Amino acid sequence: MHFNIINMKKLLFLLVLIISIANFFYTFGYQGEPMIQFEFLFRTLVSIFFGVISIVQLIRIKNP
Repeated sequence: MHFNIINMKKLLFLLVLIISIANFFYTFGYQGEPMIQFEFLFRTLVSIFFGVISIVQLIRIKNP
């Protein structure tokens, strides 16, 4: 049971990391209607925040 919970947590954080990286690249490659500066900064910083949190949690799960 404990083994399955750890694997599910790893999968969840890995999925969050992949989505945050994709959102970060999408923000810089966006070709549509111009974004206001606040929207650009918000999307960039939130992507970085969730990416860093995911990496930290994955490291903590790997090395308890």
